[in-house]
Amino acid sequence: MTSDNKRRRIVAPPFVEPQLAKLADEVPQGTDWLHELKYDGYRILARKVGDVVTLFSRSGLDWTVRFPAIARAIETLPCDSALIDGEIAFVLPSGVTDFKSLQSHIDTPDPAIRYFAFDLLFLEGRDLCKEPLTERKMRLHALMCAKGVSDLLIYADHVVGDGPAFFDNAAEAKLEGIVSKRADAPYHSGRAKSWLKIKCTKVQEFVIGGYAKSDVRGKPFSSLLLGVYDNGRLIYSGKVGTGFNAADLSGLAKKFKPLTRASSPFEDVPAALDKSAVWLTPKLVCAVNFTEWTQDGRLRHPSFQGLRQDKPARDVIREEYGEQDAGMAKTDKPKASKTSDMTFGGITLTSPEKLLFPDISVTKLDLARYYEEVARPMLPYIVNRPISLVRCPEGCAQDCFFQRHAMRGMSKAIKEIHIAGGETKKKYLYIDDEDGLFGLVQIGVLEIHDWSVTLKNIAKPDRLVFDLDPDEGLDMAIVKSAALEVRNFLADLGLTSFLKATGGKGLHIVAPLTPKAGWVQVKTFTKAVADALVTARPERYTANPLKRTRGGKIFVDYLRNQRGGSSICNYSTRAKPDAPVATPLRWDELKRLKSGAPYTVKTLPTRLKRLKSDPWEGFFTTRQSITAKARKALRID
Repeated sequence: MTSDNKRRRIVAPPFVEPQLAKLADEVPQGTDWLHELKYDGYRILARKVGDVVTLFSRSGLDWTVRFPAIARAIETLPCDSALIDGEIAFVLPSGVTDFKSLQSHIDTPDPAIRYFAFDLLFLEGRDLCKEPLTERKMRLHALMCAKGVSDLLIYADHVVGDGPAFFDNAAEAKLEGIVSKRADAPYHSGRAKSWLKIKCTKVQEFVIGGYAKSDVRGKPFSSLLLGVYDNGRLIYSGKVGTGFNAADLSGLAKKFKPLTRASSPFEDVPAALDKSAVWLTPKLVCAVNFTEWTQDGRLRHPSFQGLRQDKPARDVIREEYGEQDAGMAKTDKPKASKTSDMTFGGITLTSPEKLLFPDISVTKLDLARYYEEVARPMLPYIVNRPISLVRCPEGCAQDCFFQRHAMRGMSKAIKEIHIAGGETKKKYLYIDDEDGLFGLVQIGVLEIHDWSVTLKNIAKPDRLVFDLDPDEGLDMAIVKSAALEVRNFLADLGLTSFLKATGGKGLHIVAPLTPKAGWVQVKTFTKAVADALVTARPERYTANPLKRTRGGKIFVDYLRNQRGGSSICNYSTRAKPDAPVATPLRWDELKRLKSGAPYTVKTLPTRLKRLKSDPWEGFFTTRQSITAKARKALRID
């Protein structure tokens, strides 16, 4: 090699302003697009020149000292000069990246901190920015996968086409979202339409302009006051009072002290807030998860994720779909906020910060906000029906108990009704509106089970429920196959059925009924169906409720169809880790189903926003009965 060639090969690639993605609400389709996961970390451009490595933040700051292990890992790449675009993130044991954990471990050599490389801008003195993305990624893949490269460096793989399914998988895995990129596009500094980000949950940066004091002893603040810039003015966006751990509280309090000021930095704030707030010079930037913007420009259901140190406060503007560069653009379909911070309908929460699902930091307030999100599709399936409850006042990790009757202190929104024919004269419970849902949250209800009758026809069920309850460890593929068998069996009997993921191990097959037959007839019919399935496939099914008879089989639970029997209501949470949710599904979704708990309180609202119709469309308009022909087929007298 000549000295001229050597000099040309190790020429230092310049820092390049990174390309940014525009926010979009739909995943582009077609093979012209490739799709990558969106990592929840810090955007970093890694430059290697000989043995010298520099890690740049997205604004061009030298952050090499902040990630020394990653810098050393970049040294292992088999090249003299390169400029790589990627994201440094903290990888949880589940495989999900987590920004808050990265904040806690920054400046440390923790092996969970990885560099996900997704683009190659320069290599061996050659500018690749004008090359198509597919060409750049091909070269990047060869570089990252070479022998001897540190395992702290990960090539960010992608899929071509099939974007909507890729997004669904990301949402199911509780990831932040995906980035869709034009496969043939060059690298374009700044925000360009050739890169689109589609988020499973909304998250963006906000400027901290103050805080509200806390009434709790030892707690430095109750909430942060947030804003975004619009044409040089700091516009108030609301406050965030959840998502903080003890380290966040103490760390933020220390940072606030030198920033305290006498006047508000916001253009305008509510008068009541102006009297009680502590104002700060607007220098700190934080990341916040939220569900949507309200019509008056406030955040709905925000949750603090951590401070961001890679973006100047003045650069923080409101993100909107396709409008990030336009500042405070309005949403297409504004929605007014329905509640104050702790009041939902007519219910004011006590102990809103109580952790009900501690493994994923879901509080009572978060649960109320979840039910506010799902109330519209959920209420038709639950109102004016007797309900049974699983209550966990101290959270799902503590003692829980089953409850069917009223107790002192219950909200008036939880109503009572006498149901004749049972062993007790105590009244049963029901709700008739959204306030009832919030009343259940207030008393720590983590599961809502409804009976298969309405209050109008209390003795005549209006649905059949077959609970396919598999033995522990049974392959999900067998359960899905069983669901199809039950659906087809019912279809042969003249009954249309609907599919529900229970939020547990199994699936429910539900067939609506015109309420004509009584409890005894319905139970007799469903037992005959279960027995017929066992006769046809004894190696797969059992109708015996005893667990010792269930080895390697699916218990076809027909007992939910007897008086007093109940089943988990659509959209109800389950009292289990990760806060899974009972979810109605379309039958064509069964093929891709990986478990009986595909959605949680954190992912289900995103699913609802993407749905174009009710997965159980036609459920309430289906008119069918247990016919004489069906009874004859099952040999019922």
